[in-house]
Amino acid sequence: MRILLKIFFLQNLLLITAVLFGQNKIHKCGTVFPFGLEQKRAAVQVPLPTDQCAQINKVNKTFQISMHIAVNSLGIQNVDQAEIDDAMEKLNNDFRPCGFQFQVCKSQIMEDDRFDSLTVTTAYNEEVQMTSIYYEPNTINVYLVDTLQTDEGAVQGYAYFPGGIDIIVIDKFNMNDFSDVFSHEMGHFFGLYHTFETEFGNELADGTNCETTGDLVCDTNADPDENGNAIDEDLCNYSGPITQDSNGDWYVPPTDNFMSYYQHECTCRFTTGQYNRMVDQYLTLRNYLW
Repeated sequence: MRILLKIFFLQNLLLITAVLFGQNKIHKCGTVFPFGLEQKRAAVQVPLPTDQCAQINKVNKTFQISMHIAVNSLGIQNVDQAEIDDAMEKLNNDFRPCGFQFQVCKSQIMEDDRFDSLTVTTAYNEEVQMTSIYYEPNTINVYLVDTLQTDEGAVQGYAYFPGGIDIIVIDKFNMNDFSDVFSHEMGHFFGLYHTFETEFGNELADGTNCETTGDLVCDTNADPDENGNAIDEDLCNYSGPITQDSNGDWYVPPTDNFMSYYQHECTCRFTTGQYNRMVDQYLTLRNYLW
């Protein structure tokens, strides 16, 4: 009996260690932002809502997705159609307020198993090889892989901002209806920054400099936490470290926002300003999409 208990304890200890290690190792997003001078200038010029009750500038547009699914060395894709369908349904629900809808116009298996463990770094970039074989112009190309390694380390997904190529890469574990990675990366695809963005400067807690700092969207609370770990899991309230801005005001991070790094159980929405920014970016920079 003692031997069995020890084995049970060791098995659970290894499982907990693996889970904790995975959480520390894998970043939510590996999207690299286009921070050249022209891109910065264009981003700042996007109209930004200052009224909390602003209307969503809705457009009725159904975008075509080309789904490319990697297989491992045994030819197994490790994601089933039901999971993909659930992920698509969630994506459409999340974007319905601004009129964006998405449908898969083509789904194909990527026969080359090296793309199932995709490496996209400055030293070695398999993305170029993958997209040269599997890519459909004028559609949103979504690539499902088992593991994804970038210069940021292991990540759950990445996308390109408007002006970049039309691709989103997601690990298969997040193709379901309980993860927000698909919506998060689609947000980047249509021009949304992280809520904790500081490239344009630190946003004040009261949002008075929101038009030119932070994520450039005025109805998302300023977010000082780029890790998204400090949160009360039961109530989804921010639990620290509590920080102040340069004026001494306390931040109240948007723990429910898709573009934050807070856990999937808490993130559930885009704001009106984020929807309007995505519509504007589509109309001005990605209006060629089918």
